[in-house]
Parts: sequence; structure tokens; C-alpha cells
Amino acid sequence: MDFIINIIKESISFFNEFAIYLVFGFLIAGILHVIFPERFFLQYLGKNNWTSVLKATLFGIPLPLCSCGVIPVAASIRKKGASRGASLAFLVATPQIGTDSFMVTYSLIGWVFGIFRVVASFITAMTAGIITNLITSKDDSAVQADSTELSYSTFKQRLKGVFHYIQVELLGSFVNYLVIGILVAGAIAVFVPASFFETYLNNQFLSMILMLIIGIPMYVCATASTPIAASLLMKGLSPGAALVFLLVGPATNAITISTVFKTMGKKAVTIYLVSISLVSIGLGYLLNFLASYQNLQIMHVHHHEILPDWLTTLGSMILLAMIAGHYVYHYVISKFTIKEKKLMENQKVLTVNGMTCNHCAMTVKQAVMSVTGNEEVNVDLAQKKVFFKYSSENLGKIKQAITLRGYDVLENA
Repeated sequence: MDFIINIIKESISFFNEFAIYLVFGFLIAGILHVIFPERFFLQYLGKNNWTSVLKATLFGIPLPLCSCGVIPVAASIRKKGASRGASLAFLVATPQIGTDSFMVTYSLIGWVFGIFRVVASFITAMTAGIITNLITSKDDSAVQADSTELSYSTFKQRLKGVFHYIQVELLGSFVNYLVIGILVAGAIAVFVPASFFETYLNNQFLSMILMLIIGIPMYVCATASTPIAASLLMKGLSPGAALVFLLVGPATNAITISTVFKTMGKKAVTIYLVSISLVSIGLGYLLNFLASYQNLQIMHVHHHEILPDWLTTLGSMILLAMIAGHYVYHYVISKFTIKEKKLMENQKVLTVNGMTCNHCAMTVKQAVMSVTGNEEVNVDLAQKKVFFKYSSENLGKIKQAITLRGYDVLENA
């Protein structure tokens, strides 16, 4: 029983360490959401050259989208005419780091590692995108921009919905993984002996390969993976191996791999996996070299003492309230809402494969609303279904709008 109490204590310690920084990250993410609509990204990424890859990478790095949340955006970019390289660069850069995950990295590990993580994300995305364009340029020459129009929210609508975006779409897209990540970090702190990796896995290459094997198939978002990496660093894992985990884990998983295969082809999948793996290991060696031979202090966590206690406490209370609010809405309020909306007349039900989080659910809902023009749309994430009123003439447009955002649609009997 004591070990459970110790895990809870360690988990609370991690939570209190980064809560205020994650709240700050959410605020920055909300500002980015208001200032930069989806149209902003789509209009710059169509050319098959290195500049489109650069723009896609720079656009993707600050966006706070997780591995599944970035999929519909990347699919939309590709279907609107973006090159394979630009689409892949966006798909790699965006989930590896964002404003929220950078703030958590800064709070738990330090600014040196945080900046190196941003630079590493830039390099991996640029490498994957440029190589993809070089190898698949002939295949991409005939790609035409999809003529189907997407609906775009106005500045006023985005500003009005910024809290909903932060609470439902952003936090909702990774809250489960965040909670699990905090508990895993607490468990590592309790069960893994100090200097475990220095004693039992002191080989740099093997430790990076282990993180690579763990990270590629695993679904873990950039923010939720950071407490785990910080806990492993405290137990003696090399900075380079931790970097490999933080680059590979958020950027690769089974869903993303299948999406790349479906939208960009076999060559793109190969480039995607090989480039992330090789570049992350190379950058891991560089980080270890800087830490060992250039005496660069990688892990520095004393900056939190700068903040007053009342502010860190306030941050913990706000984040805890946001997480609690998510679960109350998801498991209590929304169940009644779904039950009521299933009684609508002229109702149509579609099964939408590929939805994995609240961000996906909101994307599908917005797709349907863009055609129907009303908000009488409900998404049941657990059953992968969307319910809405419709007329026979717009059903095809609704399916097309959902497909354009990267999901597969099946019509229920």
C-alpha cells in the first residue's frame, strides 16, 4: 500500500512542477488558434520545393496538435494540393513539439533541452520533407489541388470559441495520455533505482535503439511523454536517448503510419520512418557529446523557484479544474446530450473511422456543419458515429467534407 502512496506523491510533485507552464502553453495555443486559421496554412504549402517544406515545418512546430489531431489537418493540406514533402514535414514537426509541450519541457527538464528539442524537430521534419520531394517529385507532378471547398471560421468565431478550443479540442485530445504519463513518471520515480541506466544500460547506442523500439509503435503525445522522459533522465538515462524517445514517440504510431501510406504512398512511409529514426539517433549522439565533452548542463530544473508559490499553486488548481471538467463533461453531461440528440427527426447516422480523440470529433462535427449550416450535429466518439439532420441532396457533400479531413466514412443501414 505504501508504494501506491509514494507513486501518488511523486505524480503530484510532477504535476505541480509543470502545471502553471502548461496553462501558459494553452494560452499561447489559444492565441495562435485565433490569429492563424486553417486557410493560412493551406495557401502556402502547394509547391513541390524546399521552401514549401520549410514553411510547413515552421508552421507545424508551434501548433499544439497531438499525433492524431495533426492527421486530419495534414490530410486536408495534401488533398488541397500540397506536395508530399510539405505534408510529411508538417506531419512530423507538429506532434513532436508545440507551445504546450515546450513549456512542459522547460519546466521539467530545462531551457537547454527544450530549445534542443525544438531544433531537433525542425531538422527531422526538414530532412523527411526534402528527401520525400526529391524522391517522389515525378509522382507528385500531376497532383492537382482538390476543388472541394472547406469552411473556415471567422476571426470573431475563433475568438469566441477560444476557451472551447483549449478545453475541448486541445486538452481533450491528450488528457488521458497526460494523466497516464504523470502516473508512469511517478511509478518510474518509485520503482526504478537511481542511476539504473548508468548501471545496466550504459551503452549509448543500445539505449537509443531501445527508446526507438519503444517509441515507434507507441501512441504518446509530446506533452504527456515529457514527464516520462524527465523521470527517466533522473534515473540515469542519457539525454540523447531521452531525446530519441521524445522525437519518435509523438511523431510515429500505427494510425499515423497508415495515414501516410494512404495519402502519400509506400515511398513516403519508408522515408518518414527511416529519416525520423536515423536523424533522431544522430541528434541524440550530438546531445550526448555536448553534455559529456562540452560540459553543457542539459537538465536544469531550478528555474521554478523564480515563480511565487501562489502562482504555481494557482496553475495546479486551474489545470486540475480543467482535467476534472473534461471528465465530468465527457462521462456525465455528454451522455445525456447524445441520448437526447439521437431522437431527432430526419436523422442520419454515419460511421467515421479514424476518430481517436476530442479533436477528431470536433473536426468531424465542423465538417458536417460546413454543409448542413446548423449546429444540430452530434459525434459519439466511443461508437465512431456522427448524428445529424440532413436532406438527400447534401448527403454526398457531407461525406466528401468528412473524407477531405482525412477520415473514412461508412453509411449505416
